[in-house]
Amino acid sequence: MDDQRFIELIKQHLDFEITNSYDDFENADFYVYAETTADGYEVFVVTYDERNISICEDVYYYDHDLARVIKQEINGGMVVYIEEYLYDDIRFDDELVELFVEKVDDIYSEREELELTKEEIKFLEDEYEVKEEQETETA
Repeated sequence: MDDQRFIELIKQHLDFEITNSYDDFENADFYVYAETTADGYEVFVVTYDERNISICEDVYYYDHDLARVIKQEINGGMVVYIEEYLYDDIRFDDELVELFVEKVDDIYSEREELELTKEEIKFLEDEYEVKEEQETETA
């Protein structure tokens, strides 16, 4: 399995989408983009409401924490808009791979719904030492 497959699986597992198309901006639930201040500095906006930005809570001077902040905010059914160049600069793919590793047990337990191949299941079992849990559901 490669990083792109990990990213695909974590997106399916958590049921979220990432877009960098400005055409999808209006349909997003969460926004991450750069702005320029009046005196020429670049700042980064991370917000749920692009029309009501809180300078204290939604604006970052440095981009090094953005990937972690985005990862913490991701939840099911969400569409996240991240400017294309910013997505690459903050190395968000790396953060998604890390999120995959954090959720590997849950992903393994959803292997049928996620349509994992036998090879992928074997890889997860060997690489991450996950195994099938015995079901103990009560009626």
